[in-house]
Amino acid sequence: MSNVQISTPFNISLDFEIAPFYKRLLAYFLDLTILVLYAVFIRYFLYEGLRLEGEFAMGVDILVVSLPLLLYHLICEIVFHGQSIGKKAMGIRVMSVEGGDPGISQYLLRWFFRVWEWPLVFSFVYPGLLIIYQLIIVGFFGIIVVIIIAVTAKNQRLGDLAANTAIVNTKINTSIHDTVFMEITQKDYVVKFPQVLKLSD
Repeated sequence: MSNVQISTPFNISLDFEIAPFYKRLLAYFLDLTILVLYAVFIRYFLYEGLRLEGEFAMGVDILVVSLPLLLYHLICEIVFHGQSIGKKAMGIRVMSVEGGDPGISQYLLRWFFRVWEWPLVFSFVYPGLLIIYQLIIVGFFGIIVVIIIAVTAKNQRLGDLAANTAIVNTKINTSIHDTVFMEITQKDYVVKFPQVLKLSD
């Protein structure tokens, strides 16, 4: 698995493992499932429960369904420090390549480059055959996104490249043996820098 090196303001370079593609894909489908269930439940409540009809119903639909669907990733990533619900479940997050949490402008850039998904968001407003064409469009651009992720060095999509961000693993498999605090079992070991004994933990 490839790593991304991020320099902190203290001039310390930290290595983060790039999130594997399968985790990103599972996180995407988990988020998509949440959005679809939300849309189905709210629409059922609006049209079957409240019996809304006509242009008023369409206006309410856009306000309480399409707008939340459109802003879901942007709001989640800002509020949950680079994670949507799907990303949190898969243990991955968005991180700035320059170090730390991305800024609002970086989140906005990432979100804007999700424009290829927007037809699917608004297809619920205009159901029927149009949704099939929109699914084809979204699927086609989705394949292009997968290709871009596969060929970039840090597995970035266009939004990540523009915003200078990367998707990294938050769950790192390490043990005490991966640190400098290791027990010395060698009996004839000689300390090369005795001054280190003056340091506390």
